[in-house]
Amino acid sequence: MANPITNVAAGDEQHLLFLFVPLKKGKSAAAAKEVEHLKSTIKAHAEAVDPRAATGVHFFMIYHQADGQATPGIPVPGFQSFPGKDVLVVMSLYDNDFAPYISAFFTIPAVVAGLTNLLHIMDESGIPGLNPNDPSTAVNILKNGGVVKNASAFYCLLMRYNFADPTYPAGSSAPGKYVLGATFPGLTVGKILNNYPDAKELWPFPPVAINFQKSTAPKCGK
Repeated sequence: MANPITNVAAGDEQHLLFLFVPLKKGKSAAAAKEVEHLKSTIKAHAEAVDPRAATGVHFFMIYHQADGQATPGIPVPGFQSFPGKDVLVVMSLYDNDFAPYISAFFTIPAVVAGLTNLLHIMDESGIPGLNPNDPSTAVNILKNGGVVKNASAFYCLLMRYNFADPTYPAGSSAPGKYVLGATFPGLTVGKILNNYPDAKELWPFPPVAINFQKSTAPKCGK
């Protein structure tokens, strides 16, 4: 008989990434193109080693919102851009600590290229309290050799725009600035791939085309 999970090692914990990245105004098309290019490039040039266990990403969301526009479809204020800039919202639930999670992507050339392109369309001008000479600015990271050569500075850049707390594990009962639940605390992507029957055949890397069945929205009102 298996015993209940009462302790989760730090490397097996899940954490939340919730970025609000300031972009140059009018970069909606560039941001969308980069996301699609990144997805197609990874699929076309799969690494010899499946990176999913290393990156540990359970799910992610990327959303671009233009300067001054409201989040569509809801009657209350949603995501907001910094005045004069677009915003790129990125959400992810990932395994491990923040630095190992981000650095795992450095082994995938297509992702490094995508992160570099992101820095090119960022606009950090006028951000309160941000010194233009700070080595963690997008401009200075690019100037000094890119994200891989400036990993620590890149982590700091991401943390500057990360609402989430990278020390707050999913499923924890400790008080935090948000509630982050987890159905299976400590169940990492690597454990799923290694222990679920035929996992790598059912969900191969790179992903195969999947025919998703149409879902139905609830009928509201009369």
